[in-house]
Amino acid sequence: MEYDFQRHEPCFDRVLFVLTLDKKKMKERIVAGTESAVRSCLRGNPDTEVICDVTRPLGTFLTEFEQDLDGDWNRLGLAPLREALHTNRWKQPDLEKAAGSFLRQKYQTGDPVRQYAAFRIWEGYLVAREYRNRNAACDRFIESISPFTLAFQTNNTADFEKRTGRPAPLDPSYRLPPRLLPEDARLDLWYPDHKAGLECACAYSSFYPVMIYYLNRLKDWGLYFRQCKVCSRFFLAKSQRYELCSEKCRKAQSLQNKRDFDERARENNYDLLYKNECQNWRNKINKAKKTGGFPEERLEEMKHAFDTFKKEALQRKKLIRTGESSAKEFTDWLYRQGGIIVELAENP
Repeated sequence: MEYDFQRHEPCFDRVLFVLTLDKKKMKERIVAGTESAVRSCLRGNPDTEVICDVTRPLGTFLTEFEQDLDGDWNRLGLAPLREALHTNRWKQPDLEKAAGSFLRQKYQTGDPVRQYAAFRIWEGYLVAREYRNRNAACDRFIESISPFTLAFQTNNTADFEKRTGRPAPLDPSYRLPPRLLPEDARLDLWYPDHKAGLECACAYSSFYPVMIYYLNRLKDWGLYFRQCKVCSRFFLAKSQRYELCSEKCRKAQSLQNKRDFDERARENNYDLLYKNECQNWRNKINKAKKTGGFPEERLEEMKHAFDTFKKEALQRKKLIRTGESSAKEFTDWLYRQGGIIVELAENP
C-alpha cells in the first residue's frame, strides 16, 4: 500500500501486525492493516488494501529485525512529532516534514516491521492532533508508540545457542522490558481457516510478544539457526547439516566448487607433466649408461643437468603454491627443458 506521510484524516481503527508460520514450506507470512482488512486478506481477497502482505523464508522476522542501537527512531521520528504537538502551528510543518521524511524512508524499504512502526507512529501523531488537550494527547501518543522503538534497541532477536544453533530457552521476564505495560505483552491467536489449520499470531502494542511466540514455535519444532557459508546470513534449517540458505547460494557454492576442482586439476596436471618429464630424463640417462662407448664425461654432465633441472623445478612449483607464478608458466618452462637432455643424449 502506498502511503504519504502528510496530514490527512487519521485512522481510528486498530491496526494489527499479524504473523503466520508454515513449518512445512519453511515460510513466514506477515500481514499488517486494520482488523477487517487483514481478515479479508487472509481469506484470499486480492483487492484488500493492507499496509503490507509479505511471504519470506522462515526466521527472517528474527534474523533481519530492525536494529536501532543509536536511537534514530526516537531522535528523528518521534522527537520532532512530540515537539510539534507542543509548539505553535507555524513551526509544526517543518517538524512534520522532518519526521515524515525519516518515516517515509523506513516505510519504503518494504520491510514489514519498519512499515508497521512508521505507519503507527504517523497515525498516532495525527490522532493526537485531534485532541484539544495536546499535552495529555502527546503523553498517550508517546506511551503507545515507545514499545515499538524500544524493541528496535534489542541486541539479538534471533537468540540461539551458538554451539548447536537451537533457539535459546526463553525467559519472558528477560525478554519483556519492565517499562512495558501488561497489555503491551498481549498476543492474540486467530484461526481464520479451520480446514488448513492456519494459526495467526496477532499483536497491536509491541513486537516483543511476537518475538517470544516465534522463538517458542521454533524451539517446539526442533529447528536450527545456521549461518550460510556463502553469504554469511543466518537462516533456519531442519538439520545442523545445512550450510547454504538459498538456491542462489547453492548455485554460487556449486560454481565455486567447480572452480576449485578445475584449479586442483590444473595443479595435478602440471605436477603430472613434471613427473613425466623427470622419467623422460631418467630414461635417457639409463639408456646412455647401457650404450657402449658412451663418454663418461657426457654421462656425468647429463646427471648434473638432471639435478639442476629438479632443483629449479621444485623452486618453480613453490612459487605456484605461493601465487607468485602460474601453472602455465611452469609447464611452458618444462617443455623448454626437454631439449636439454635430448641434446646431451644425442650428441656424445
